[in-house]
Amino acid sequence: MPADTGFDRLTDKQHTRACKCWATGLLTTGSLVAALAWAGPVLADTVTVEISGIDNPLRTNARKSLSVAAKHEDTWSGARIQTLYRLAPKEIKQALAPYGYYAPEIDTELTPPTGDADTWQARFTVKKGPATKIRALNIAARGPGDELSALQSAMRDTELATGQRLVQSRYTATKSAMFNAVYNAGYLDAKFSASAIRVDPEEKRAEIDLVLDTGERYYFGPVTFKQDLLADDFVQRFVPFSQGQPYSAQELIDLQLVLNDSDYYSQIEIDAERARAQRKLSENAWFYDLIYPPSDPLESIGQLRIPVTVTAQPSKGQSYKFSAGYGTDTGPRVGAGVTFRHLNRQGHQFRLDTRVSQIQRSLQAAYDIPIENVAKDKLSFTGTINNEQFGDITSTYYGVGVVRDTGWQLGRKRAYLRFQQEFYDLGDGNRNSILLYPGYNITLQKADDLLFTRKGVSASADVHGAAEALASSTNMISAELNGAAVLPITDSTRLVTRGRLGAIGTDNFEDVPPSQRFFAGGAQSVRGYSYQSISPTNDDNEDIGGRYVATFNIEGDWFFYKKFGVATFFDAGDVVNSVSDYALKKGVGVGFRYGSPVGMVRLDVAHPLDDAGGDFAIHFSLGPDL
Repeated sequence: MPADTGFDRLTDKQHTRACKCWATGLLTTGSLVAALAWAGPVLADTVTVEISGIDNPLRTNARKSLSVAAKHEDTWSGARIQTLYRLAPKEIKQALAPYGYYAPEIDTELTPPTGDADTWQARFTVKKGPATKIRALNIAARGPGDELSALQSAMRDTELATGQRLVQSRYTATKSAMFNAVYNAGYLDAKFSASAIRVDPEEKRAEIDLVLDTGERYYFGPVTFKQDLLADDFVQRFVPFSQGQPYSAQELIDLQLVLNDSDYYSQIEIDAERARAQRKLSENAWFYDLIYPPSDPLESIGQLRIPVTVTAQPSKGQSYKFSAGYGTDTGPRVGAGVTFRHLNRQGHQFRLDTRVSQIQRSLQAAYDIPIENVAKDKLSFTGTINNEQFGDITSTYYGVGVVRDTGWQLGRKRAYLRFQQEFYDLGDGNRNSILLYPGYNITLQKADDLLFTRKGVSASADVHGAAEALASSTNMISAELNGAAVLPITDSTRLVTRGRLGAIGTDNFEDVPPSQRFFAGGAQSVRGYSYQSISPTNDDNEDIGGRYVATFNIEGDWFFYKKFGVATFFDAGDVVNSVSDYALKKGVGVGFRYGSPVGMVRLDVAHPLDDAGGDFAIHFSLGPDL
């Protein structure tokens, strides 16, 4: 091309002149200095590359392919830059080919630095030319799995079509989708008998062949556990598939994950080699096949079943956990717990936890028995001793209970029965309350990241009740609903909302103990008001809790640097004994946010709008947003 030819002539002249200067410099020192001064600008560490005539994604791909535009740590000489520049036309052509442009026209220009400058200018003007189009397309599947719905969908949904521009990424995507569809369904021997793109650049036409041979389908064989910790009949209940089910790599991954999460084992190895597959003919298969002929003729001679071997190393017999923290609601707090993981061969476990803070001191124990889906479901027998400050009332209660804890797709469901005896003083003398109450609790949670949430939602609902006819000291039914949502606004901002509603139905609210009453105010409730200070009061102006609660929070967060951000918020809520008494307490403020490895750090300064004696309040909390 003309620009290349001109560049070559310039190089020859420079080379000749440099040689003459070197020869003359042998005679005089002054000539040598002059030669070196001329040659100095040939060294450069900067090349500016400009590509015009094409748009993205072609331009981006072309630039990435250019050697002359590559990053480099060492200083490039002028000769090095010129060499890389000569490669550019070929590299641009290769970059455009995957998009169907095989015959582009490329004009090039390289300008060396002048004077004291050290920057070279490389310019490329590209005319992509006519696109190569698909003139013949053959996409097909053969073998026992050719009618598989996922495979048919992959072939039907391809973006490849005759008359359309050839885009190689579409070819690759179709090929991967076809193979993955059959492989994930157990056709482990699948391979393409034909997979080619034939291009005629001059005719601007392409022909594509994609023919997949599925091969025979594989199935799961028996699962064998190599471990001595748990009974085999128990550990087999962790397996999410059964013998004779089509082989799936994802099912094996799920098995490994569920065993790791079970807390029984420290190391899991799963061996399911295709080479170990054996044919297995089901009992009475000949009679069944006679009535219902199999879609895969090979199944009449038996399925290819892959045996699965799981080698598991037991975890330590006990696990310990310790925690410490601080919050403006609780003050300093510490916690400790121990779990006895291996009580017997049926997977029973025992947990003991204690927590101590300025407002609460508790000891909890639980005996867990896995049931049904042992990976998610358990029956727990619990015991609790708790001393806690509710508003201005100190309460001590002792409780035992049983919980049917079941996992579901979005959270957990708990049916429970609890017996509780509580001692407290509402300002009119010591009281003693006995409650025996059944209840039901359901929770859901879905988020992109539980510790640093950009988008997510959570909700919980609880209802429980007691009756004098069933050994309780009062008749009551309590219901509470909590919800939260995090919504992204821009890449660096989000909206956080929370809400809470609760009500107690009873014929004598005075006999409802403090642990069952509602309170509001504090870092996780209505900011600007102290912890549990929003509440009906007794004759001594002590906060003693109420019958109805309603709170709402809305907050805007802006993360100005990575996980550091600021927030503005508005909160409102009230706790009353009669719905007609609602007079929402409101608070506004600003805060600091940091997404720490253990959850969101929140430091808020809030002003109460409905407290004449309040100026501002500082709230600190740590934990997930949902």
